[in-house]
Amino acid sequence: MSAVASTQISAETRARILDAAWRRVRDHGTGAVSVRAIAQDAGVSRQLVYFHFANRAGLLLAMARHRDRAAGFVGQVTQARELPPVDGFEALLRAWCAYLPELLPVARALEAALITGDDGGDAWLDRMGDLREAFGLEVGRIADAGRLATGWTAGAAADWTWSRVQPSTWDHLVVVRGWTPAEYTERTVRGLLAELVTPPG
Repeated sequence: MSAVASTQISAETRARILDAAWRRVRDHGTGAVSVRAIAQDAGVSRQLVYFHFANRAGLLLAMARHRDRAAGFVGQVTQARELPPVDGFEALLRAWCAYLPELLPVARALEAALITGDDGGDAWLDRMGDLREAFGLEVGRIADAGRLATGWTAGAAADWTWSRVQPSTWDHLVVVRGWTPAEYTERTVRGLLAELVTPPG
């Protein structure tokens, strides 16, 4: 078998393992994730799971990163950076808001894992840290263009944006309070643009 074919099989197997882990966390929470269970769900051996991921914590971290790529969110982050600063900030906000309904069950499970000290907490910190960095880059571009509203630093504006788009906020407003996803998105995006961005000219 050629090296290319072997690599392709390995990548496909890895993706199957990560997709199996995502479904298990989505449906049952991080407590239901074990190497044995994921291997069974993915139709592979436990040894193969350990070959791709050193341990359960590594599996959960790779699972979260894989989903961001597979769902297209990582590509949307890159595309946002190619737009003018304010447009890029808005595009990133809208991409994240559109991703939240798919992400929510796993995001809440990983957030709960952080609180209880489960391995999934590291995956939560990693993905939320990357999200904060993505918003920080967009807000920094707005500041460099002279469009950041008076009274805000780029760091504070990134923190404020990040806090407003937490999965728990979407959950409280959409799931608990009955806002539609469109209402949440429009009010969040328009509110943040009004607060953080000065009009052109």
